[in-house]
Amino acid sequence: MRGRVRGRVRRAVVTCVGIVALASSAGCTVPVAGITGVTVTEDGRPVGVLMVCHDRIDGATLYEDGAQEDRRDTVAAWSRTPPAEGLVTWPLTTGGGGWSVDDPMPAALEKGRTYSLYGWTSDNSWSTAHVTFTLADLAGLRPGRVRYFAGDDAPGADRDGLWTASTEEFRTDACP
Repeated sequence: MRGRVRGRVRRAVVTCVGIVALASSAGCTVPVAGITGVTVTEDGRPVGVLMVCHDRIDGATLYEDGAQEDRRDTVAAWSRTPPAEGLVTWPLTTGGGGWSVDDPMPAALEKGRTYSLYGWTSDNSWSTAHVTFTLADLAGLRPGRVRYFAGDDAPGADRDGLWTASTEEFRTDACP
């Protein structure tokens, strides 16, 4: 009898520790203040697009998704003065329009790699939902069409929840 009680107590303790660990790790997520998208110029160069629904965004980072889920390599980074509010765009290769290049992009992105772009604040108070893309995705875009994460269950989105729409549709969808 005593063994059963100890076993139950041990399972209860392990369960409680697991729940506390899960709850505390869930609290580490930076809240989302908008959505990130990507489009292209007439000559096919990538352009970042942010729709900041509330508050502000201080910068953006482009990273390469690694083979391991927890490994991400920064490819390029930008900061903005003043911080981004509302709809903002900037050429990823040169910055501009208030965006400064902190870590320049390589001359060319690599074929077969998946990239992710997101916005952030310097105090980690807000971020924007990221967008993933490949060179093939960029090649399939036209100027004025924005690729962005619409949601896992969004009608018409691909299996990763990504959608391509006009800039105006992006703006409307980002901040319902």
